[in-house]
Amino acid sequence: MKKKSLTKEEIIHLAKLAGLNLTDKEVEKYKIQLEETISYIENLNELDTEKVKPTSHTTSLTNVYFKDGQQNENAFSLSAVFRNAKNKEKNYFKVKKIF
Repeated sequence: MKKKSLTKEEIIHLAKLAGLNLTDKEVEKYKIQLEETISYIENLNELDTEKVKPTSHTTSLTNVYFKDGQQNENAFSLSAVFRNAKNKEKNYFKVKKIF
């Protein structure tokens, strides 16, 4: 299997997307680590998945709490949700602005 080689520009681009400012030393470190990760994940290409159905989750459970159309009696009312809230405005929790 051919090992995927990443460029310095690709690492810097990924870091920028993640909101990271990397030093040259960190770029080299993450380049090696990402190449190893990609190589490991590419091993999955060797698996025979011809008869495997696509899925969005690993269990076959669907709506385990109540039947479709049945009233959800476990849901909280708005008054119960906001009962102990210190700061609320209309039907929302009011919190400090996050920068």
